[in-house]
Amino acid sequence: MKNSEQAKPLPIQSKVQGRIGGESHDSYVIYARAGQTITVTLSADINPKEGRAEFTVSRSEDFFAGEAVDFGHSADDGASWTGKILETADYYIYIVAHPVADYRLEVSIE
Repeated sequence: MKNSEQAKPLPIQSKVQGRIGGESHDSYVIYARAGQTITVTLSADINPKEGRAEFTVSRSEDFFAGEAVDFGHSADDGASWTGKILETADYYIYIVAHPVADYRLEVSIE
């Protein structure tokens, strides 16, 4: 099943909160133009010894078949990512956590 129907659209400056865990994921989509820089930061209320929360930036609207983009770089042990957009398109941000996490996602495009 493709996730484009489930992906929540984001404006170029976004802050969202959610709760995710188990076998599910949250999906967001943001439109970016070539040459722009996108920054994604995820913070989660979770004990790192007991679980994890992470995100992936992908060009695929299908969470299960999509791969992470092959540009940009991560920082803060994977809690943030910045990349210069190579191709004008929709970009999907997928969040997963195990076992469960309350999260805050910040996305900006400049």
